[in-house]
This record gives sequence, structure tokens and C-alpha cells, in this order.
Amino acid sequence: MSYIGLIVPGMYEPPSRYNITITIARKGDWLPDPVSFAAAADRAAWRRSASIVSAYTADQIISVVTVHAPGRYAAVAVARAVVSDALEHQVPAPSQDAGEARRGAAAPRRSAA
Repeated sequence: MSYIGLIVPGMYEPPSRYNITITIARKGDWLPDPVSFAAAADRAAWRRSASIVSAYTADQIISVVTVHAPGRYAAVAVARAVVSDALEHQVPAPSQDAGEARRGAAAPRRSAA
């Protein structure tokens, strides 16, 4: 006969599933690229054993992070970490400035002599 018990002393309830909604609003002209944000958020959620679904409008990105955690505070901490990591590690969208920087890097350099 097997015995099943809780691993953490003092923990009387199994982890529950929490859905945490986080909204990223436009700040001036800046709003993350929805495609690169979604890819980065998926990777960040996978690293934290969570899942994320995002929707976007012209002014905001709305993300619902699903987390299995022992309490709501822990779930909120994981959800914030997922979104923060996604914002930090998203691939920048190609822009004219990036194209100009690549062309400048490819130009031959003159020697100082």
C-alpha cells in the first residue's frame, strides 16, 4: 500500500490554478511588437511552467498568464516575471535605424595612418 503525502511541511492544500491578467499600455509612441512579444512571452512562460495567451489592440497588449501555484501571491509573482522577461528579451522589430546601422557596419574603414 502506498502512502501519498504533501512534500512541503505545513502545506495543507495542493497548488491551485490561477489566471492572472496583465495589461501593457502604450507609453507615448512605444508599444511592444505583438509578434515578437508573443514569441518571447511563450518562451518565458515555458521556463516557469506557466502558459500565456495575449491579445492586442492599438493601445495595449492584454496577457492572461495561467500558473499552478500554492497561493495567489506566488501566482502573481510568476505572472509578472513572465511578462517582464518577455518585455526584456523580445526581438526588436526591424526598423530603418537598424538597417542604417547594418549598412554603416559593412562600410570599409579608413586607417588613421
